[in-house]
Amino acid sequence: MAKKTFLLLTIIAMLQCKNKEGNYIQNKLIERPIVDTLYNKIIEDPYRYMENVEDTVVLDWYKKQTLYAKNKISKIKNREKIIELQNSLNEKNKEETSRLKITNNNKFFYLKRNNNQDIRQLYFRDGFSGEEHFLFNPDDFKKGSVISYFAPNWNGSNVAIAITKNDVEIGDIIIFDVVNNKLNKKVIKNCWPSALGGIRWLPNNSGFTYEYIPFIDKKEKNYLLNIETRLHTLGQDITSDINLFSKNNNLEIDIKEEDFPEVSFKDEKSKYMFGSVSGASYYADYYYSAIKSIKNKKIVWKPLFKKEDLIKRFYIDGDDIIYLSAKSAKNFRICKTSLINPDFENPEILVLEDKLSVITDLTLTNRGLFFVKTKNGIEAKLYQLNSEKEIAGVSLPKKAGNINVSSKGSSYADLWIEIKGWVSEKERYVFNYDENEFVEQQIVKKNGYKELLSDVVIEELDVTSHDGVKVPLSIIYKKGVKLNGDNRVLMRGYGALGFSLKPALNSYLLHWVNEGGIYVVAHVRGGGEKGNSWHKDGSKLTKPNSWKDFIACAEYLISKNYTSPKRIAISSASAGGILIGRAITERPDLFAAAIVRVGVFNTLRSEFAPNGKNLAKDFGSIKDSLGFKGLLEMDAYYHVKKEEKYPAVYLTGGINDSRVVIWQPGKFAAKLQKANVSNNPILFNVDFEGGHGFDATKNKKNEQLADILSFALWQTEHPDYQLKK
Repeated sequence: MAKKTFLLLTIIAMLQCKNKEGNYIQNKLIERPIVDTLYNKIIEDPYRYMENVEDTVVLDWYKKQTLYAKNKISKIKNREKIIELQNSLNEKNKEETSRLKITNNNKFFYLKRNNNQDIRQLYFRDGFSGEEHFLFNPDDFKKGSVISYFAPNWNGSNVAIAITKNDVEIGDIIIFDVVNNKLNKKVIKNCWPSALGGIRWLPNNSGFTYEYIPFIDKKEKNYLLNIETRLHTLGQDITSDINLFSKNNNLEIDIKEEDFPEVSFKDEKSKYMFGSVSGASYYADYYYSAIKSIKNKKIVWKPLFKKEDLIKRFYIDGDDIIYLSAKSAKNFRICKTSLINPDFENPEILVLEDKLSVITDLTLTNRGLFFVKTKNGIEAKLYQLNSEKEIAGVSLPKKAGNINVSSKGSSYADLWIEIKGWVSEKERYVFNYDENEFVEQQIVKKNGYKELLSDVVIEELDVTSHDGVKVPLSIIYKKGVKLNGDNRVLMRGYGALGFSLKPALNSYLLHWVNEGGIYVVAHVRGGGEKGNSWHKDGSKLTKPNSWKDFIACAEYLISKNYTSPKRIAISSASAGGILIGRAITERPDLFAAAIVRVGVFNTLRSEFAPNGKNLAKDFGSIKDSLGFKGLLEMDAYYHVKKEEKYPAVYLTGGINDSRVVIWQPGKFAAKLQKANVSNNPILFNVDFEGGHGFDATKNKKNEQLADILSFALWQTEHPDYQLKK
């Protein structure tokens, strides 16, 4: 019935969206200004009413905007060529695997999708060379579902699987019995393991912890608040699950309603469990207790460390804790202290801070500690700290822009690395200690992209920003491109939450370079490319450094004849909407087009959105004057000027998005359309059956890719991607 109703509304919207000549028209929303006075500053908000997600006028506008945007983009010549090329690459690669997890008894679990399949399914091997076994297809359990997360237990006898539908992310957990090859009929509702710490198995494999969300309806006042960590025991009814850690259960701990309380276990031999209170940050307050205390009615949690200790990651080695911290070391250092009597103020320093490179990853084995140093976010090297506390470089099979290192823990020798680069697929290797070398260990080896990425130039530069700070800039293009100021540039950035844009091949880079363009990544402040201070120097009151860095990088490209303003398309997603939004509101003359997927733009109001109180930990809060000052400056929606000539803009949003509420891009689109006096299109495409994009199907991602790239190529004047007459 719901589908029929939606179809009827869509048909009505289509009819209303056309003029007498049958052409689609773009309606503009009426302004209904609300005026606030905050800290003696008058703030006018003409589209506050859009924050009512059930407003029928707004929903109708979303439908019409979407129809208009889709119709406009469908008229771009050769849009289908992008989808056809992507499909042909999939045909060459035959299979695609992801999210490999290896148990300590060497059982391999992973998701796989054949080139004729739209969703990933779960598979299993007993050892790398073992026979492959199909385990689970989410579509068989619930039509249209996808696997958003999975976690095998320590011996691989059971695997917990999170499934969701329509990119909602929040969904169900089910349990697959690997030994007996059957699915448990019990279903745990209201879970979001892909975002909230995952699923953590008890050391004895008897059960697991997970985050339970009491309110999952966006219309609820308490949506995404007062989350609980619960313990599920295999064989018991879901109603018997125990509330282990939460605001309501642990009044002795300062847990706020927006916090994420989590309980985890480091390995199958661990005597301890760890409770953390976190949010939109790498750093958290941590507590610990003996695992045997689970049997008690009330767990006594002992404080371990605070978020102010800036500990990004830690491992347990016997009764010691080995951890990565930015405290007194902006580029991080590796430290050690006793878990029984911890002293985080005076730890033993195992690896000193490197002034030029950031320690980005580490893991423990019984052969020593292995760690990664990365320079400027784009040049990675691997090192070993052995039992004699000697540090030595470890030879890599190839030059790496990005390395992830993993192991089974301090009781095992096994060591793996994953290597990525701007123009190379992810490659996985296992270390052979006898030969002192890495050996390739790929479940499926991809090679379909090589012919499109031959003769590629990669330049890694430092660009001087507005205040003299050097900003890393990555530039990728094919040999033969002439630096004559007339090249099309697709320029990406993010600059938020300490997240780094690390070297990795993606479809946007591949297709853009294949079309003769220059692909650029600006590693602006607010990210983590140059350590913890790089993040802090682009957040809250220092957030303007993010878009000023971005603008400086664009100006550099123009000054060195890579491109010109009419050839630059800029792009980001989510919190990167702040970066792109403020770049075009501060320098609308500098760019031809701006593209943002599911973006944040109205930071002054982000606290009032789902998950907004969590984001306030990094963005700031309007509850204090300094927080307000920072939020006001980074608010792209507020900085839209009337009668300004803005570049072409393409925005997307997802009705089911739990991370960025739909009115964030919606309000920005409405205000831009009203203010813009150029002839450049301002398009807003709403996915009524989608969310943030993490769990979108292959076909949907291909469509989104074609929309974004064809829009960028159109607006940067590629002759083959203009509107059909």
